Amino acid sequence: MQYKKIQGLEKIKQWGLPYPPYEIVESSQVTPPKIKEIISKIGIPLVEGDRIGIVIRTSGAGRTGGRSDLHLTDVKEIINWALRLRDKNEPHVKLIIQHVVDARCSGVMLKGSDKISVEVVHGDAPSLLEGKTPNIERWKYRGQWEKENEIREKILNEKELDSLLDYSNRVPDYSYLEWSLSKKGNLYFYEFMKWWKQKENNFKRKVTRGFKKQIIKGLGASPGVSSGTVKVALYSDEINKVGTGDVLVIKYADRHVMHIIYKVSALICDVGGRTSHASIIAREYGVPCVISENATKRLKDGMKVVVDGSEGSIFVL
Repeated sequence: MQYKKIQGLEKIKQWGLPYPPYEIVESSQVTPPKIKEIISKIGIPLVEGDRIGIVIRTSGAGRTGGRSDLHLTDVKEIINWALRLRDKNEPHVKLIIQHVVDARCSGVMLKGSDKISVEVVHGDAPSLLEGKTPNIERWKYRGQWEKENEIREKILNEKELDSLLDYSNRVPDYSYLEWSLSKKGNLYFYEFMKWWKQKENNFKRKVTRGFKKQIIKGLGASPGVSSGTVKVALYSDEINKVGTGDVLVIKYADRHVMHIIYKVSALICDVGGRTSHASIIAREYGVPCVISENATKRLKDGMKVVVDGSEGSIFVL
């Protein structure tokens, strides 16, 4: 788990997927001269429309180790970020120093055994990964591409979708890939991991009896069915009120959710997608998750609900 991002980058290289240049450095070796040496080796890209600046990421799984801002171009700022991440993490953690795509759009591709799902947003990836935007274009592929929703401005065309499909043939089933498409039309991949395949009966389980009514229909982001008492947390410090077996309702998942996801029975978010942090964390822990706009306003503390993460439905008990 300590080097999951590095292992993912190695797989991307192994499969011949295009990726932004990067270097890896041990935290214990992070000094201003060492960072200047790495910068000299990979350069600070200033190719408008393709790659601009540097990002520094930690090597482990999850998002808790932190990363720098995107598109760093000032040497002093890059060094300061490297020192900050070195001091914040354990000595065994490694830092990935990598070029950043000047992205027209960014997304995630999930490859299952019989379906490919793609979620994409305009610009850089964080708004998608952090679940902070509702403007997500969703596609699925089962023999042909099918758009799952409509947003104001179309993002991907058929040629770009087919390019993703071609690269998907190089990776195994149950793969998670983060990517960006540059303004010049160059596709880059920069994160891979295996995503958890839940048992088939979790997908098939039905919820049809014993409920007063379905009160919310949203996007099923992590399959399974669970029930519990609603706890709405609008701010990070309110997460402390969540008890074991509660249904956590939040605007979007930030790093604080990582610390309590193991004890909630279900997760409901206002914004996000199947590839946002909330959904990925929920699937890793086997927690049903539904994304539904204004859930934090429609659900109240103390309500007893059933959450069907397969169908994206929420019922009142």
